[in-house]
Amino acid sequence: MNPISTEIVVVGAGPGGYAAAFYAADRGKKVILVDREKRLGGICLNYGCIPSKALLHATQLIREIDESNERGISLGQPKINLSKLRSWKNSVVEKLAQGLSGLCQKRGVEFLQGRAHFEDSQTLRVETPGGQKFVAYEKAIIAVGSKPAVPPSFDLGNKRVMTSTEALEIEEIPKNLLVVGGGYIGMELGTVYATLGSRVVLTEALSSTLVGVDADLVRPVMRYAEKAFEAVRLNTKVVKMATSGKQIKVTLAANGKPKEEMYDRVLVSVGRVPNCKDLGLQNTKVTTDDKSFIQNFRPCHLRPRRCGGRRAAGPQGLQRSQDRGGSDHRGV
Repeated sequence: MNPISTEIVVVGAGPGGYAAAFYAADRGKKVILVDREKRLGGICLNYGCIPSKALLHATQLIREIDESNERGISLGQPKINLSKLRSWKNSVVEKLAQGLSGLCQKRGVEFLQGRAHFEDSQTLRVETPGGQKFVAYEKAIIAVGSKPAVPPSFDLGNKRVMTSTEALEIEEIPKNLLVVGGGYIGMELGTVYATLGSRVVLTEALSSTLVGVDADLVRPVMRYAEKAFEAVRLNTKVVKMATSGKQIKVTLAANGKPKEEMYDRVLVSVGRVPNCKDLGLQNTKVTTDDKSFIQNFRPCHLRPRRCGGRRAAGPQGLQRSQDRGGSDHRGV
């Protein structure tokens, strides 16, 4: 084993990881950035915010056409080509990812594609497409992001039960779509599918959608959803799901009264959980709780600095606060 030596290894190439890697490199550090995906950008760029916003932008055109009828301008019924829509969405992601790759090279940050696993507190194993590589590091920054949470009772092994990852691929426009969870993911993708032609029913176990968001912002979103969706059901829980032929049988409960309904597809958007589970953190000084949240991390001390009009943000991680005269955090 001939490990690659570096001062800092950053695990996760999302907005937290690449920003920290770029900032460290700008300060003269030797940095290796590791991610299991071929493209930089993490979940946000590849499977989250960016493709979601791209689809919202595309479908906004359909909503504007509908609204133009009220103004005396009729453009006819839009024709949806899902293959072209998907390709355009992917091209947006690819263009932004290429930009990040260029920034990575410009700053001298070495990128390794592969699955990361901590062998110990100073060694990282990376399973790359070309085989195993080992990285000997001084400090590590963990910025691996999250993945959709899927309760065991919803995990049917049926592709008709989707998370946001699958929903963003828009394989088809289901006639009936149930969206479970009224957070921003459910509201965004529910809007996309409703605009494309699905009859969308959204259920939320709590008394409001977008919990934690300012009420002044929630109200216009709810007004639109109540108009565009088939129904928005608050205080409604999904008790059970089961495969029934080419549909999903869903048992809903509101006010303690169960009710069964059939849907062509179901989007589960009930939250997200950390991606720390298979990192090998048990081989280090880092501890996690039963949901894989890191418990004893020290915040990254790479201070944000304005760069090119943007503020670079450090992720949850471990780093020496050399510029502040802080203590020497010996990685993980």
